[in-house]
Amino acid sequence: MRLRLLIAVVVLMMTVSAWAQLSTATLLGIVTDNAGAVVANATITLTQIDTNFKRVLKSNDQGQYRAEFLPIGSYTAKVEASGFKAFEQKGIALTATQQANLNFELSVGTENTVVQVTSEVPLVNLGNSTLSRTVDSIEVDNLPLVGRNAYRLLDLTPGVQSNTFENTVGFPAQHVIINGSPDDLVGEVSYYLDGGLNMTGLRNTGNALPNPDTIQEFVVQTNNFSAEYGRTGAGIVTVITKSGAN
Repeated sequence: MRLRLLIAVVVLMMTVSAWAQLSTATLLGIVTDNAGAVVANATITLTQIDTNFKRVLKSNDQGQYRAEFLPIGSYTAKVEASGFKAFEQKGIALTATQQANLNFELSVGTENTVVQVTSEVPLVNLGNSTLSRTVDSIEVDNLPLVGRNAYRLLDLTPGVQSNTFENTVGFPAQHVIINGSPDDLVGEVSYYLDGGLNMTGLRNTGNALPNPDTIQEFVVQTNNFSAEYGRTGAGIVTVITKSGAN
């Protein structure tokens, strides 16, 4: 009995973790000095601009840091270490399911001096080998949508072969075929909304989405996605709605 209870708790924790990762992002990297030597125990403060959400962490003995489950959006990062000038990076944009790599290079100097970098940061996904595409709010707001259905933008994702809206059994359903996935009238794509499952229980297809004006972005994973998401094998569509600001 205790073993069954323990297994159930572990499965539940893994499920919650997977859902959280579908609606959040991960930022990782290394803190070094001008000579390329790692800087241990550096304090990294990540601040989301819209909500003023903060995450504070430290680099380890190898100068590495990893911040998981970050709400998506625009961030600034401030890095401080004893004997070095404080470093502030702006223009960090994180999207859902992203595992972005961002390294920081500190200069020797007084801690009261702040080096600011305001250029947009190109973030490379080095945390996994997932093939995906992010459709942001600019595309959702400006591209024509048949029937105001944001799922229509799935057609712009490489690997999506068929994308049809069905209403044959009395309820709306989105049926998508990705990279030659089998089509036996039962969907092979998993759909999520704000981290929670958003699928019909009858034919394994996607439920209707909210009004496109409420959608911030959605991510389409078409290959090499993590097994922790489970369920289907062809792809994953995760939609994030807009949230309030500070």
